[in-house]
Amino acid sequence: MVRNIQKHGLINLLALLLVGVSGFAAARHSNSLAGLVSLVFIGIGALVAAVSWFQMRLEENERLERLELESLAKSHAETSLFEGRDAEVFPARRSREQFERLFVPGFTIVLFLAQAAAVFLLWRWLRLSTTALSTVVQPMVAIALFSIFALVLFLLGKFSSTIARLQNHRLLRPGASYLLLGAYLCFFVALGVSGVEAGFPRVDYYLAHALVVVLGLVAVETLINLVLEMYRPRLKGKVGRPLYESRLVGLLGQPEGLITTAAQALDYQFGFKVSETWFYRFFEKALVWLVLMQLGVLLFSTTLVFIEAGEQGLLERFGKPVAGRAVLEAGPHLKFPWPIDRVYRYRTEQIQSFEIGTAPDAVQEERRLVLWTVAHNKEDNFLVANREPQSAEGTNAPASKRTPPVSLLTGTLPVQFQ
Repeated sequence: MVRNIQKHGLINLLALLLVGVSGFAAARHSNSLAGLVSLVFIGIGALVAAVSWFQMRLEENERLERLELESLAKSHAETSLFEGRDAEVFPARRSREQFERLFVPGFTIVLFLAQAAAVFLLWRWLRLSTTALSTVVQPMVAIALFSIFALVLFLLGKFSSTIARLQNHRLLRPGASYLLLGAYLCFFVALGVSGVEAGFPRVDYYLAHALVVVLGLVAVETLINLVLEMYRPRLKGKVGRPLYESRLVGLLGQPEGLITTAAQALDYQFGFKVSETWFYRFFEKALVWLVLMQLGVLLFSTTLVFIEAGEQGLLERFGKPVAGRAVLEAGPHLKFPWPIDRVYRYRTEQIQSFEIGTAPDAVQEERRLVLWTVAHNKEDNFLVANREPQSAEGTNAPASKRTPPVSLLTGTLPVQFQ
């Protein structure tokens, strides 16, 4: 069975590498910003899957070594041959311990640096890519390819995560989590390209920024794991989670794991199996439908809009005024849900005013008493031309007798409009 685990780990690694190379070519060809950012996750997942697969091999060698020594000990009455030092009798175990003590922390540090550098470079690159928001090339091909990538990664990831849960194999979880996360990311990339094709050129751009933020959160989690590893108590015989395994990636790849964690917390808090009650079982099965129902109610609430008295609303559909009912009067109105229809309210019947020439002082406005001896606003000086002719002496007259060509005018002009 352990050999099958190694085979699953190798398949996960090869799948991530294959999808990474193919997805990079597809994203570069289609000029999808979100597609290129999502491949960073898949590349990091390939590195994690490679390290976990190598660690599986070390544990398998240790298991075979232990079985061989046990068979030799049974066939010999004298066991003094096997009472030497562990480094001599158990070289495979020694190799595995050195790998976990030296290589795994070093790899995790390099992984954090790679994630942090990727966040910095990708964010900077996206800010320079604002001129190429709607230049997706052959979007239908990109949608088809990323949909296929999502399907392949989801099937493999779901199978591997199930095997890891049933057999309680901790080294298969990191690769399975990145497979599922990569599947969801490819699906969102396909949706982003579909949005660009539907006439929303900034969907792919905003999605790329959101993925960079998620990558930043993963990097922060990796740093926290490194810090906590220094203070983690070492108990002999207790096998912990791999240091390079991301709980955030596992949660994003398997959201149902949050329900299991909540059930364990409730059982511990109340002192009995809350997760085995009929109400919790019903809630667990109907959770998806309850969330969808809440989202439906929230979306339905955006179909009804009320225009207050003295206001008028401008109804826009996909950013353009709706023909025949662009202006909504006071009262209730029905519209298509957000974001199809949007209403912008304006106070068209209210007399509004502003002043030209003064800027109100917020500090003085808070005072209850306003004295004329204290300046209570900031006046602006306007440069105006003089209409008076120059003096008869002309340019030869003294400077004190010349009429200046311009003057400074200070005044306040209240403007009222409807």
